[in-house]
Amino acid sequence: MARKSRFRAPVQEKPKLRVYSTGAYVRLSVLDGHQCDSDSIENQEALVRAYVESDPSLSLFSVYSDNGETGVDFERDDFERLLDDIRAGKVDCVIVKDLSRFGRNYIEAGEYLEKIFPFMGVRFIAVNDGYDSIDPAASDSLSMHLKNLVNDVYARDISQKICPVLQEKQERGEFIGNWAAYGYLKSAEDKHRLVVDEETAPVVRDIFQWRLIGMDYQEIAKRLTELGIPSPSRYRFEKGMVKSKRFAASVWTGQVIKNMVRSEVYLGHVVQGKTRKALWKGQKRTTQPREKWTVVKNTHEAIIDRQTFDEVQRMAEQDKQTFDDRQGAFPEIINPENILKGLVYCGDCGRKLVRQRSVHESKVKNPGIHVRYFFYCHTHAEDSSRCVGIRVPEDTLLETVSQVIRSHFATALDMERLIKSAGRKALALSKKQEILHRIMQAEEQLDRIARLRETLYDDYLDHLMDEHDYLYARNRYIEQEEEQRALLEELESQNAAVMEPGTGEPAWLRALLSIHETSELTRGMVLELIDRIIVYSSSNIAVRLRFEDEYECMKERLFPPMGVAASE
Repeated sequence: MARKSRFRAPVQEKPKLRVYSTGAYVRLSVLDGHQCDSDSIENQEALVRAYVESDPSLSLFSVYSDNGETGVDFERDDFERLLDDIRAGKVDCVIVKDLSRFGRNYIEAGEYLEKIFPFMGVRFIAVNDGYDSIDPAASDSLSMHLKNLVNDVYARDISQKICPVLQEKQERGEFIGNWAAYGYLKSAEDKHRLVVDEETAPVVRDIFQWRLIGMDYQEIAKRLTELGIPSPSRYRFEKGMVKSKRFAASVWTGQVIKNMVRSEVYLGHVVQGKTRKALWKGQKRTTQPREKWTVVKNTHEAIIDRQTFDEVQRMAEQDKQTFDDRQGAFPEIINPENILKGLVYCGDCGRKLVRQRSVHESKVKNPGIHVRYFFYCHTHAEDSSRCVGIRVPEDTLLETVSQVIRSHFATALDMERLIKSAGRKALALSKKQEILHRIMQAEEQLDRIARLRETLYDDYLDHLMDEHDYLYARNRYIEQEEEQRALLEELESQNAAVMEPGTGEPAWLRALLSIHETSELTRGMVLELIDRIIVYSSSNIAVRLRFEDEYECMKERLFPPMGVAASE
């Protein structure tokens, strides 16, 4: 008798079956150590590929692989690439081997499964857990939540055990990083020891020599690019050390050169512990001050001699002093707040623009000190072939933003007038319905937590979890219950106040109305109203408003076309 397929394809109920563009996510964490082969990247990929091939509603778009990431959270390179493809509409289904491959942090995994993915319209499948979000019963899957919680406990327990071990390795001078510094390789005999990479070490020596003759970081990066020498990330990709295709286009930058010439690894020292993260303490990754770094000297062969290294550091300090002196030449100048920080993007390469000050002292025409601020894109300076080079005055940006916002001002005034009259009742009713729905959800969540707590002790008595897991789970449920009760109290307060004056206007409308003809933009206003500013040139600037969809929707409701009655 023919062997039945391991995976059962869903029954096709409609003539035309929706096919999901699927992203397969596989991950191997250093927390896994040397566990069974079934958790290897290759076997995870084979499993999810087989599932996709067996299901006619799935079409594989790409495989996303994070190999060796220690994070239990979602700070992973290929996971970020997966999210980018989801946002771009390339992927609308995510498949993993099991939930622990997706993430062992219960709270963050739950955020993605219950909020973020459903909001983005993304289907989620965990093969070995038998979970498929398209299943109507998926949202009530108790086993999924418990398994997520146990994974969280497991990851924190492993973290508590492994952190001291890694610390001991660092103190002994054993290299524990994912990749060796450019110019070195991990020894084939001992992966915790660095050996010189004869292919890239000459490039490191050239970089230091070019720096000695006065070339700046950007000039060195440009020369390496012109010579066709792969950047460190691209080199690792070409050698198969990393799999993500995004590294294939990586280029040399001034910052890469700066980081290299400051690294003591080229003196033969291992420097580790620049960042710390203790999952079991609930600590996120943080940058450590230099005095807390772990430095062990003479652990491997040096590529650069001490005299050359010290001279390059002296030059760097001299450049820094020159820059500081130039910036401090006008101590009376106080930089105004950068209210557009983080919101301005290059229309060519998509990179965020940064603000730079330009100071000019004139003694002839318009005597005095003249200060202007510009936003510019770093990419062109790093590689002119990748960007046209955007540079725009800050005052031009501020004027453009102000004009866009004020163009909505007159309509906003009319909206406010209608809301205060006939429109208020409908909007308040809509707001009240929304709050009542959220109250119902909070009450259902409280009921669910209560049911879970009731069964938790029975699971402990039946040896389905040990005492440590039981206590952790019980405390998490207590915390969740307290959070839900606080939320419920806040929602009930909002519900009681929804008919009071002023509660009918959304926050963006109140922010828009706060801008008068003579008032200046503030950081708070900008953050409330602006999504992003895209600069194609000084005369071609696009401003995306955070409230654009709501604005158009409300305008259509309050100002319907001729012959169409306004909605009640």
